[in-house]
Amino acid sequence: MPKALQAITPLDGRSITHGGTALWVVRDRPLYSLSVPLGGDQAFDQALMNRFALPRPEPGQFLDAGAFRLCGLAQDQVFVMGLEPTRPAATSLAQELGGAAYVTDQSDAWVSLHLNGDLSLAALERICPINLNPSAFPTGSLARTSMEHLSAIVMADSDQGFILISAISSAESFWHAVETSLTNVS
Repeated sequence: MPKALQAITPLDGRSITHGGTALWVVRDRPLYSLSVPLGGDQAFDQALMNRFALPRPEPGQFLDAGAFRLCGLAQDQVFVMGLEPTRPAATSLAQELGGAAYVTDQSDAWVSLHLNGDLSLAALERICPINLNPSAFPTGSLARTSMEHLSAIVMADSDQGFILISAISSAESFWHAVETSLTNVS
């Protein structure tokens, strides 16, 4: 009898620390893309309020709601990121939103890294073309950008902490870019 296939995740459990700054892979967190149907802005906003007790975040901002983070990626697109391992099925989330959003499970399409500590900003300044200084990019900010030629989303989780997201197909390269930059500033 053939062995059962088991899914593996790139970078599973990887973490490093340099100079008191830690970089680790965020594991087992759901990620959903919510899109607004044409002409459905009011229903979408009401559905978010009913389900998460939060308004739609402005593009470039995120809001936390218990076990979930709502990320404003565009005027008509919100990512819902799990802050805990809980992973409801996309169909159940779509039902909870009453059909007011197109819901796509993106959990297996992205890799998330967390960079936290005194050297975080210095490490990211070397590979990210946007100003991530807390005065320009305060906690709660997010941006689509590139890091070492890779598309990325960066979120200011705190003054010294960032969530970094990129396509899982380039996870190893993304990790290498962030790790190398952190190593070079420590």
